[in-house]
Amino acid sequence: MSNDSRKKIDNYSSLILPNKPAIVFNEKEYGKTLVISDLHIGYLYGKNKRGIIVPSSESPEEDLLKLNEEISSDRLIILGDFKDEIFGGTHPLAGRIWQFLNKLLEKTTVTIIKGNHDGKIEELLPEEVELIQPSGLQLKEIVHNKNIGLWHGHASPALDVISSDVTISGHAHPAYSFRDEIGSKITEKVWVKANWLNTNGSNQKRIHLIMPAFNRYIDGYSVDGEYFKMTVIMKEAINFQEAEVFTLDGVLIGTIKELQDSRNILMDTIKQRRISEKNLRKKKK
Repeated sequence: MSNDSRKKIDNYSSLILPNKPAIVFNEKEYGKTLVISDLHIGYLYGKNKRGIIVPSSESPEEDLLKLNEEISSDRLIILGDFKDEIFGGTHPLAGRIWQFLNKLLEKTTVTIIKGNHDGKIEELLPEEVELIQPSGLQLKEIVHNKNIGLWHGHASPALDVISSDVTISGHAHPAYSFRDEIGSKITEKVWVKANWLNTNGSNQKRIHLIMPAFNRYIDGYSVDGEYFKMTVIMKEAINFQEAEVFTLDGVLIGTIKELQDSRNILMDTIKQRRISEKNLRKKKK
């Protein structure tokens, strides 16, 4: 984190953190509030149980403890899918969650909005943790005087949440797969910024953000693909095709439509190249 970025945070500004899948708000009720989504504690444990070995360094919990220490938040909001096991939490995951949350509670207030992976999460939480239902919550951001609506994204938000000036969800794990003509692919997490469609004749623009997954081992789903589109349940109410896509360091790489068009052109190029190579091999024979 740069000194300039740290200075802004220390001045209680509200911003998307550079190179981090996280946002800091200056909230009216609590002060400095850190928001992340899709922590998916136990993700690697579940993979390993199925025989899929993923090389790992630090855990997502360690990443969050470190970031929260840097930010010195007054409140931490986890925007759903706190854990990876959909139904409850088996040993040793339950003990791991308990220890982790108690470490966080020594430093900050913790709020968890329930996601689709957070079944029976009530049984795993210290009583000091605030648990919000999937319909979400609204907070007041005081730097820009905006109402912020937060929910996970797998269920319908409450009316006050969806009516906020800025709305934020997770769940969809937005990413973008950078490809080249020889078929190589690198997938990186991205932010998606869309405008809500105005149905009441108002000229006021309301913004919707889709957060990338905080868990470092989850790349996500490429925003130009059909699977990502299926996971965004409110897509009919936002200008989905014209939604802007940003890398974690803030670079605009295009709208979803532009990225879809680019992918189609690239796929056609790859297809034609393969046909040409196949025909060339036939001629050599």
